[in-house]
Amino acid sequence: MLRPLISRYNLAASALLVLLQLAAVPNPLHAQQPKALGANAPQQPGRFFPVVEPITNETLSQISAATRQLVDRSTGQKDGERPVLIFEFHAGETNPGGSSFGSSWDLADFISTKLEGAKLTVAYIPEPLTGFAVMAALACDEIVMGPEASLGPITPEGAAVNPGHRELIRQLAIRKSRAPDLYVGLLDREADLRAVRTANKQVHYVLPENLVEFGKTHQVIEDQAAWEGGRRGVLNAQLARDRGLSQLTAKSPVEVASAYRLAGQASANDPTLGQVIRPVWIQIDGPIDTVKKSYLGRRIEQARQEKANLVFFQFNSGGGLDHAADGIADVIVNIKDMKTVAFIDIKATGVSALPALACHDIVFNKSASMGDVRQIVTGRNNRVDDLLPAQIESLARRAAHLAEQRGHPAAIARAMVDPEAVVVQANDTHTGAACFVLKSQVDEEPARFQNPVVRKSAGEVLTVKSDDAANYGLGTEVNDTESLKGLYGLRGKPIRVDGPTWVDSLVTVLTDPVVSWLLLFVGLFMLVLELKLPGIGLPAITSALAFLLFFWSHWLSGTADQLEIILFLVGMACLALELFVFPGFGVFGMSGVLLVLTSIVMASHTFVWPTQEYEYRELGFTLIQLVVAMVAVGAGAAVMARYLPSLPLFNRLILKPEPWTGVDSDSDSPIAKPVAEGYDSLVFLIGETGRTTTMLRPSGKARFGELLVDVTADGFFIEPDRLVEVIDVRGQRVIVKRVGS
Repeated sequence: MLRPLISRYNLAASALLVLLQLAAVPNPLHAQQPKALGANAPQQPGRFFPVVEPITNETLSQISAATRQLVDRSTGQKDGERPVLIFEFHAGETNPGGSSFGSSWDLADFISTKLEGAKLTVAYIPEPLTGFAVMAALACDEIVMGPEASLGPITPEGAAVNPGHRELIRQLAIRKSRAPDLYVGLLDREADLRAVRTANKQVHYVLPENLVEFGKTHQVIEDQAAWEGGRRGVLNAQLARDRGLSQLTAKSPVEVASAYRLAGQASANDPTLGQVIRPVWIQIDGPIDTVKKSYLGRRIEQARQEKANLVFFQFNSGGGLDHAADGIADVIVNIKDMKTVAFIDIKATGVSALPALACHDIVFNKSASMGDVRQIVTGRNNRVDDLLPAQIESLARRAAHLAEQRGHPAAIARAMVDPEAVVVQANDTHTGAACFVLKSQVDEEPARFQNPVVRKSAGEVLTVKSDDAANYGLGTEVNDTESLKGLYGLRGKPIRVDGPTWVDSLVTVLTDPVVSWLLLFVGLFMLVLELKLPGIGLPAITSALAFLLFFWSHWLSGTADQLEIILFLVGMACLALELFVFPGFGVFGMSGVLLVLTSIVMASHTFVWPTQEYEYRELGFTLIQLVVAMVAVGAGAAVMARYLPSLPLFNRLILKPEPWTGVDSDSDSPIAKPVAEGYDSLVFLIGETGRTTTMLRPSGKARFGELLVDVTADGFFIEPDRLVEVIDVRGQRVIVKRVGS
């Protein structure tokens, strides 16, 4: 009598368990929205955690350390919020679907039972995921899939389903309040899972062996295969969302972060996760220019060498040069091995908003502002001009692109530049998330964007204040720097603050237009002076130093590169060939002059050829500067020739003929040795032999009979008191060669 009674109790208990499991199935026809969604929902902390197959014990160890660090950091702060943990699953390239059951189950068990400190766990599946790794995704509170993603089957093809696995997967489903039969159907590709529609218009997943019991408590009006196209154990993105398993369909982590109202891109692949945080603090003060661009590039590279993984950029800038700001933004957005945080201390207005948009996170100090891109610096002396329509469109596209790359609202970024942009907040039916879009997008796809509310009208560019940052989905607000450090678990810890060094200050002075002109004048003037004086002495050293400072400062400021330096050196080499090897102002001389002048002009700008009005203006200013420098050099050379020989001390540098011990040249003696200044042409000297009276370097003096003549050596230097022969005369220039050479 006892055995039949026990059997009845067991049967009743089993039936009750089945009914409880079936009752736990959500309504799949009305996909749930993410718990964090809502147009007015505040931003919340959260991170992405990449899970790449195959899942191993090392994967579990890394995920465990990283998630616990974030949870402990968030909950340990004053007024700290519980974070959203998003696990991004990738099949990997080496062994997709090859994760072992043990490691996958351990990760699934950890996610479902050991993360009670998290507000929400989300599985993001951007691509097809198969094998036992699916269990870890099913262990999350919510599931988001990419448009081309699919889920299952769990058991590898050709492998038999382990009965123990079946029981564990049922327990996991009950733990997550989902249909156990659905999980079993994903586990066993041979199971003919049914999608059963009841009278209350809900769809339930039921295995064939449970249909009879299910029919006793539900009025079934439709029974069809749960799988699509006969692919058992596989749910594609659309089917998963229709059946209520997936909350959203998202193309990228950016859309996921936006849907769950996470700041920035929630630091997908955050280099600080599970690691000791090594922060760097860099100030960006004042107008953005090429010097700051060069400085930031060097400082970021130095931070990389110091193995830093978190960089704070402190902004207090009202704008600057658009190409310099764009260059800084490009450097920051391409940082992959460090997390970047834009701390808007006072303001990041004008084009300085571009580098801020390039950071992973944006944090506003109280009363700080960002945006208002209406003007740029377009010339020397910090001349400011309003943006032209073409510049507005170009910068607006660039701002939107930077925002998309970092997960910030692209429409908000564009509205900071384009005054005609109308920003609308609406619900995106494709993703189920509240988002900011342009009104033009809403007009193009009215069925997609529902319940639109205008947040920014046409007429003025957008300036985001600190108290509106969260409402615009752009960032968070803090009260001071300690609160900022607290967001990243660094409260009370000292961080070295870096700013421009004396080198950067020197570069700023040297690239000033007046100082640059002085360097050019000194370099050219001393070069001419060296050619007029014997030996490589003080003028040559001074000229080399002036040109070195000119190109060094412009190289560090970012306007000069290897090309300009090479052109200058080649030009100087051509001039040397013209003077020492091939005398005469010919091909080498003209080429050298052109190369030197071209290198100087190119080193003064970031553009190669002007395309905009202010670039033409800059090029004109540089050409005028260069012409004035050359005129000044010519005038200086004339003054030098006239007065230098009579100046004390300096007259010792002038080459003079050796003392004449014969008859005074001023006398009327027929054997006097006159100079050649009275001759209209010295062609008659061709073929004559004489003797040098000074060193030819390559210019100097030589005597030919009664004449003392200025000569130029053809080739190498010629020492004093050497026999030379005249080989050519070009005007007043006499070319000689050493006899016997």
